Amino acid sequence: MGSGQCLDPDIAARQQLIFHDGVAHVDRDPQVLADRLAQHYSLLDFGARPGFEAEFLHRTSTTQAGQLLLSCGFTTPIMGTIGAREGIGSVNLLFSGAVTYGDGIKEYRVDTGCPLFFAPSDNYNYLIDHYFNGVVFDLDLNRLRQTAAAMVGLGVSERRFASDLEVMRAIQPRSREVGELLQVLCRAFRMLDHQDLRDSKLLQHLQVDDLIYRTLALILSPRLRKLLAADSGTASGRTQLFDELLQWIDVHLQSPINLTQLETISGYSRRNLQLAFQQRFGCGPIQWIRQQRLERVRRDLLAAEPGETIAMIAARYGFSSTSVFSRDFRASFGLRPSELLREARRFNPEV
Repeated sequence: MGSGQCLDPDIAARQQLIFHDGVAHVDRDPQVLADRLAQHYSLLDFGARPGFEAEFLHRTSTTQAGQLLLSCGFTTPIMGTIGAREGIGSVNLLFSGAVTYGDGIKEYRVDTGCPLFFAPSDNYNYLIDHYFNGVVFDLDLNRLRQTAAAMVGLGVSERRFASDLEVMRAIQPRSREVGELLQVLCRAFRMLDHQDLRDSKLLQHLQVDDLIYRTLALILSPRLRKLLAADSGTASGRTQLFDELLQWIDVHLQSPINLTQLETISGYSRRNLQLAFQQRFGCGPIQWIRQQRLERVRRDLLAAEPGETIAMIAARYGFSSTSVFSRDFRASFGLRPSELLREARRFNPEV
C-alpha cells in the first residue's frame, strides 16, 4: 500500500495483528486449524506447504462488526482451496507478506503493492509464499450491490453495478483515490481495537460494517466512483445517467429492445425508468423508442437506395405490419410513407 500502509512489514512485527493481538488464538497443528476453518468456509483443501510443515504457525483474532465476521491473522506458508458459496464474496486484505490466488485459469498475485483480493461466489485456491498478515472476511454480495445503488440514489437499480462487483480480481492502488480508500479500510479495522470505544459500547453504534461495505463498493466499482464524481445527486448527474441510456438506445434501434434490457443497461428500476421518460418526453420508454424508429425510417426513406422498398426499410427497424406502420407514420409526420418516398425520388431521380 505504499507509505502509510496498515502494518510495518519489518520482520520483528510480522506476527502483530491489527486488532485484538493480545487475545490471538494460536494453532500449531494444520489439521486442528482446518477443522476450525471448515466451520465457516467451504474448505475443499488445506495444509501446510510442503517443506514448511515443521514451522507451521497460525495466529488469529476474530471479532464481529455488525453482520460482518472479521478475522485478522498471521500465517506461515500454507495452501488450499475455498469452495464457492452462493451469494457470498470473499475479501482478503494483505498488510504484509505475499499470496498467490487463482481460479484454475488465472492467477492473482497479492502483496504490499497489490494488497486486496476479491472473489465473488467462486472457487479459489491460494498459496502463501513465506507468510501472510492481513484480514479476511466474507461479504453478502446482494448487500454490496444494494450499498452501491444506495450511494448513488436516484432510484438506480443495483444491477447497474453487477458487472463490477461480480469479477474475481486483485486490486492494485493505481490511483490515489483507490489507495486512500484502502487506507480507510485499514482505519476501520484499527477502530475495532479502540479500547475506549469498546468500553463505552459506542463501537456498535458506529456501524463499522456499513463503512466497510461502502468503502469496498467504491474500491471494486469504477462505475460507482465515476457516477459519484459526476455528482449524480444533482440534475447534471441525473442527465448523465439518462443520456447514456439514450445513446445506447440510438445504437440499438435496429434490434429488439424491451424494458428488462433498459433496466439492466441503465440501472434504473422499472418505476424510475418510466418516470424519467415521462418527465423528459411525456411518454413511456417503449413509446419513445417506437417514435425514434419512425424517425429513423423517415430519414432512410429520404435517402433510400435504388430498389429499396418501404416494407424493406420499415422491417429494418422492427415494423412487421405494413398497415400499422403506415398508420403510425402518417399520425407522426402528416403524410403516408409512400408519399414521402415519392417526394424524395422526385427531387433525387437516382433514388
